[in-house]
Amino acid sequence: MIVLGIETSCDETSVAIVKKKATNKFGYLLSENTLSQVKKHNKYGGVVPELASREHENSLDLMVRRTLDESNISLKEIDAFAATTGPGLLGGLLIGSNYAKALSLVNKKPFVSVNHLQGHILVARMKNTIDFPFLCLLVSGGHTQILLVKNYNTFEILGETLDDALGEAFDKTAKLLGYGYPGGPVIEKLASQKKKSEVLNLPRPLKNSKNLDFSFSGLKTSVRKIIESSDKKKIEKDLANEFQVCVTEILISKLEKAIISTKKKLDLNSLVLAGGVASNKFIRNEFESMCKKNFINLIVPEKNLCVDNATMIAWAAIERLRHSKSSDQLEEKPRPRWSLETL
Repeated sequence: MIVLGIETSCDETSVAIVKKKATNKFGYLLSENTLSQVKKHNKYGGVVPELASREHENSLDLMVRRTLDESNISLKEIDAFAATTGPGLLGGLLIGSNYAKALSLVNKKPFVSVNHLQGHILVARMKNTIDFPFLCLLVSGGHTQILLVKNYNTFEILGETLDDALGEAFDKTAKLLGYGYPGGPVIEKLASQKKKSEVLNLPRPLKNSKNLDFSFSGLKTSVRKIIESSDKKKIEKDLANEFQVCVTEILISKLEKAIISTKKKLDLNSLVLAGGVASNKFIRNEFESMCKKNFINLIVPEKNLCVDNATMIAWAAIERLRHSKSSDQLEEKPRPRWSLETL
């Protein structure tokens, strides 16, 4: 099975071709090309939807042709075409999904509609043995959720952010410190250079609450107040470290509760850490320790598979094609909002 996937939900134009042999449960990447728009959006402090759409439109056809050439695969050899159809920015979703649908129609092959978050979660199974059900912490610029993954298309949200996503909190903290977008890598780098010359006690919102929900808006407010009352250049490294430690403690606290409560009901062996924030080395290391303590396997996709990419879209399509009798989804329309629980 060979699938061409397209990801255009935000500010990356990505195309990938993934192959899965019938004799092997894992998949492997034939080729992927990703064009980041970070430099174009950096000066605005975030993604500008109209600019993102224009860049997708200008580059997608070239990216598809290049990916096919690098794979030594012709369009006739592709078994299905897949694209992100939500959640995300409507303009980008339309460009990517319409292009994939056109290829599908011309080549008389199925089109597979993929939920962006589903792609982030399932890509961990492309190279790892992960049996259903498993727990997943999805942490990205737009989402922070604890999910019970029951099947390739059956998800239960156990907890989620009540306001801002964690990735957004990273971006906002970096911006308050005078740095550009995206903020995650900036905060991680500054935190690694901490001096511990300043005592900065940030709050841990909802850390000790009984539920599994998150809240990061108050934390952002505390960060802003500290910066406004200090010389930010003197405290930036210590503040970045305190912020990183703070959010990690919150995540660990919630996931421990989720593991303990879920293990009482189900035979649970794996926890997947997914999304852009999962590429943070400090967070990964702390989760490794927590998982060892709770006798559960931690699986984190490779760093390039944590950020937005088309490999995860192609793989999610393969998962669907393997399990579903109905394959063609040409009637599926882009959805800027699309909960995993409605799949």
